[in-house]
Amino acid sequence: MSQGLDEATGMVLVTGVGADPAVRRRLAELGVRPGARIRVMHRSAGGGRVLAVDGARIAIDAHLAASIEAEPDHE
Repeated sequence: MSQGLDEATGMVLVTGVGADPAVRRRLAELGVRPGARIRVMHRSAGGGRVLAVDGARIAIDAHLAASIEAEPDHE
C-alpha cells in the first residue's frame, strides 16, 4: 500500500511522484523515480528529508518530499 514519504521510514520503494512535470523532472535528476529503492535517513522538523539514493545522500524540502509516494521495501 502506497503512502506519502512523510509517513515512510527506513528503506522504501518509490511508487509514484507528483503530477507537476517540473517536480517529476527534478526528482528524476536526483534519482528518485518510480521503481527506485531509497532510504529515508533523516526527517527534519520543517518536513524536509535526507535520502540515500544510489549510494548518494540528497536533501529535499517538504514540498518535494510531499510529492513522493512510496511503500515499505522488504527486500
